[in-house]
Amino acid sequence: MNAKIYRTTETIRLLQEDVIFTERTKDNSNILKVFPHKKKQKIQGFGSSFTEGSGVSFNKMTEKTKEKLLDLYFGLNGSRYNLARLPIQSCDFSLKNYEYIKDESDLLHENFDFSHDDEYIIPFVKAALKVNPEIVFMASPWSPPAFMKTNQNMNKGGELKEKYYESWALVIKKYLDHYLKNGIKIKKLSVQNEPVAVKPWDSCLYTNKNELLFAAKYLRTILKDSPHEDIQLYIWDHDKDGLIDWIDQSFSLDNQIYAEEIDGVAFHWYTGDHFEQINYLATTYPDKDLLFTEGCVPFNQEPINNHEHAYVYIHDLIGNFKNGTTGYIDWNILLDHEGGPNHMGNTCEAPILYQAEKDKLSINLSYYYINHFSHFIENDAHVILTSSYSSQIEHVGFINPNGDKIIVLYNNGSVSVDFRIVENEKECSLKLSSKEVATVIWQ
Repeated sequence: MNAKIYRTTETIRLLQEDVIFTERTKDNSNILKVFPHKKKQKIQGFGSSFTEGSGVSFNKMTEKTKEKLLDLYFGLNGSRYNLARLPIQSCDFSLKNYEYIKDESDLLHENFDFSHDDEYIIPFVKAALKVNPEIVFMASPWSPPAFMKTNQNMNKGGELKEKYYESWALVIKKYLDHYLKNGIKIKKLSVQNEPVAVKPWDSCLYTNKNELLFAAKYLRTILKDSPHEDIQLYIWDHDKDGLIDWIDQSFSLDNQIYAEEIDGVAFHWYTGDHFEQINYLATTYPDKDLLFTEGCVPFNQEPINNHEHAYVYIHDLIGNFKNGTTGYIDWNILLDHEGGPNHMGNTCEAPILYQAEKDKLSINLSYYYINHFSHFIENDAHVILTSSYSSQIEHVGFINPNGDKIIVLYNNGSVSVDFRIVENEKECSLKLSSKEVATVIWQ
């Protein structure tokens, strides 16, 4: 039985080789077992986020470079992204704080200003949709308008005043309307980005009870009988360390009526692995979607071959999907060669950076690591059970709708490793060098 392996190291990128499955031997040492009929969660896809900062770089590109970037992310020969996240109003990766309405007068007269989105985000999104019209969009707010908050500031936390719950829900609906008029249907919405984090940039605090109340009573009500009434609502949208505490309280019997209106849980990686918490949610709340919605690494002056940064991606992708995650959305899809712009100087690395002076794209190692998943794993694939003789080989398996079996491997050790992939009575002998990522595909 023939198979293909795609390898990435510090010197090669997705190098394709042919490998063969042969009759299984009696030796049971050094094996990685694959169980295609032990299906787990269904996969909805992979993607990234369109911020104002991303749009600033995109707008500076020549048409040729724009075409190259879009093909790298959304083309059949690239990452094949089909998910995307969008900020509602400004986030840290914006040129400055901006809000769609500034005061009571704007609210009264429904004087909404979407000029930032119109200039920097929507054109980028429309260009991506021309390459892949099937992108599924999620939107997330970082902060309501300042006048609606207890601290009168879009930054530094503060809470949404309860008297403005209905008004803020209206603003979000107008945002959804505006995007729909531009041919962009948003199908997923998180209530608040990082609802317990007081940040120097755009942020807002909720209790889990208030998050549920706003989502179920105000958002659902105002979106009813509109083109957005079937939108999927997500809560938390914050780091994995707090998943169990927040979700158990949110989905307790005391909140059951509101909890029924929530479709899923979104989460980030900034406080480390906590894969066990994802697994707990997948087991305890099987009807709730578990979606990874943000992760990035600090900016590095020479990030192209930065294995330390790329490892964060491959390790988190493997661990998340092994434990119940259904989809992966990276943070900024594009940044400039200094990791911005960011109105608070909170720069980070994106898988692709752009140097405007040279009209040049720099493709980082993290781009290829993500590609080891997104290029090969199709929408509606399933995670399948796998087991390994050693923790040195990080791994996760999938089966595509057409029956193709896929396993993504990473050798986290300092030496190369020889092992065999075993499926029923067939086996495939492989060797992975230190820090090598590989994707194996077979029927």
